[in-house]
Amino acid sequence: MFDLAALNLSVNEAASLVAVLNSTLVGLFKTFYGRYAGTEGNLKTEVVDVNLLEVPDPRGVSVSLAERLERALESMTNREVGRLVEEQLMDCHTPERARRIAGGPLVYSDELKQADRRELDDAVLELLGVSDAAERRRLVDRLYEATALHFRDIRVVEIEKMQQRARTSNRRFSVQDLAADIWDAAELEDATPLAEWIGQRPESNGLAIIPDERPARLSSDVMFSANIVHFGRTGRTIMECKSRGQAELVERLANLGISGHLKLPADLQSSIKVLARVNERLEKATSRFRELAQSRTGDERVREQLVEVLERWFLLGREAR
Repeated sequence: MFDLAALNLSVNEAASLVAVLNSTLVGLFKTFYGRYAGTEGNLKTEVVDVNLLEVPDPRGVSVSLAERLERALESMTNREVGRLVEEQLMDCHTPERARRIAGGPLVYSDELKQADRRELDDAVLELLGVSDAAERRRLVDRLYEATALHFRDIRVVEIEKMQQRARTSNRRFSVQDLAADIWDAAELEDATPLAEWIGQRPESNGLAIIPDERPARLSSDVMFSANIVHFGRTGRTIMECKSRGQAELVERLANLGISGHLKLPADLQSSIKVLARVNERLEKATSRFRELAQSRTGDERVREQLVEVLERWFLLGREAR
């Protein structure tokens, strides 16, 4: 729930704004802002969406028009306000019948047949500058048609998804299924695979080849071989880096599962800077994954598996196996 403050508006303008916000026009406009909540066609509206929403401007409204808006809204508040989707679709629960109804003639819901709602919408159009009453009636008719068709489509999708859930309610979701759901819900700002992400950094001005053997460990001889990284259990495979900072970065990347040809920074300070950003980036993503995994399952073992899969996707790319 959001509080909307009508700052710097007169009493008539503020009352008109309340009426405008309850109009069918704004109700339809709202469906073009936001992000889908789930897969059923309904939107989740955030503050950023409210700020972007187009709203008829009540400033300078005439006294007579303000009274029309207020009377229409007052009438609506004294009755039960209904749905904008047609009643027969609300009583329908099978996709086949829903599609047959949706393929037939459009039937307005009871709410869209209410005289006070039409009066409110007519007044809003007058506020927008449509002075001709016949033109306003035509526009309201087109508005109601567009609104009814939009909510009809949403209802059909809802019914289809309800049936899909019913079919899968007894199926145990796999770790991959749950991980895919969490990945979509995480809404990560940047999910570029790590090797590609590092290559895009301005500091990455050199090429390196990280071997496949694991584990990777830094040389303990900081006097004579500080820039050497050993690979594999025996440590016989080695990589000589350009600086100790690059060696630390290579060790970290290798133990995260990164190998092959990469663009990396060469000097000490640039490598340390990128390594810090790698750790920060991974820590932030992992924290989000753990939070969402906690909400999906109470099984600690499954949660750890989920985080492992999601971290691998985050490091190597969604399609990585």
